[in-house]
Amino acid sequence: MNESIYAPPEADVTAPTTDQPRYYVVSPTKFMLLSVLTLTLYFVYWFYKNWKLIKDADKEDTWPPVRGFFYIFFTHSLFSDVQSSLEGQQRSFGWNPTMLATLFVILTVVLNVGDRVLPIESIPVLAMAMPFVGTIIVSALLLQAQKAINFAAADVGGTGNAKLTAINWVWMLLGGALWLLALIGIFAVATDPTLS
Repeated sequence: MNESIYAPPEADVTAPTTDQPRYYVVSPTKFMLLSVLTLTLYFVYWFYKNWKLIKDADKEDTWPPVRGFFYIFFTHSLFSDVQSSLEGQQRSFGWNPTMLATLFVILTVVLNVGDRVLPIESIPVLAMAMPFVGTIIVSALLLQAQKAINFAAADVGGTGNAKLTAINWVWMLLGGALWLLALIGIFAVATDPTLS
């Protein structure tokens, strides 16, 4: 810095560095626990959080709450953004984002419509079990995207967000209670067909 009182002021022109991540890193174990035990309600938060971080990184108005709530309409664009980020880093991850997004969206729609269309009277155990089996399947599909996100964020194991918080436990306990009630109902219908 110049000590002369007549010299023009000098500004720091170095670009600020940011440690703000572009995506929501979560450990695979935590992701599956929250996804399955909350009966996929966690997906709304997961998509919201990813879009919020993208909004913060790009300084664009992407409406994260809307994209989180209506996530099936924005799955392809999120996965495409992750793939673009990987390509920008000149890194490769073994996934097909378009195929994964399409499969995830189709299964999510089928499971949400299928359990309402399937005649519970004719095959009660299948009709009651389908949403729970589907929860595990769509969670496993979305886990592949989480792994790609972790890879893009250079935290493959998701160690930056592996610990379960108190609110995580509350949601998992509430969801676990629903799982228990549903399993009791499925077992009751399976053992006593007159209940259907």
